[in-house]
Amino acid sequence: MDAIDYQIIELLAKDGRIPYAQIAAQIGKSTATVHQRVRRLRERGFIKGFGIDLNWEALGYPVDAFISVRDNESQGLESLAARLRTIPFVVSASAVTGEFDLLLHVKARSSSQLGEVLDKIRRIAPGTSRTVVTLSTYISGRIPPLPAPETDSSSP
Repeated sequence: MDAIDYQIIELLAKDGRIPYAQIAAQIGKSTATVHQRVRRLRERGFIKGFGIDLNWEALGYPVDAFISVRDNESQGLESLAARLRTIPFVVSASAVTGEFDLLLHVKARSSSQLGEVLDKIRRIAPGTSRTVVTLSTYISGRIPPLPAPETDSSSP
């Protein structure tokens, strides 16, 4: 990766729908060059996909919670996560360090629905858990500074 690739990634991270022609104009390269570089960045695994930032509250999911669970039955985290995946309100599950093994991100339509989801989680992962409900989100979707690019003058 070089400085141009990093510029392309930064622009796409801010707006995944930005036209290649607009990227090209901003970085001083041709649209064909941008298209080729994005294709190569995807092939090399630097870009996994293009997404959207949903307004969950407007979509009817105002309750946002994080639940920490333990793998008390030593089933393995992949197995536990696979069973938790059957609960459609669990939007992500990440292995974490510390007191708990998995951190689940849950969206729900109401407090009572969150209670139902927690019951399902406890049946799959019995034992101690910790639930934190989001009141407000002040920072979201930020992109940390990308590492300094390698110097590679052979890229188009």
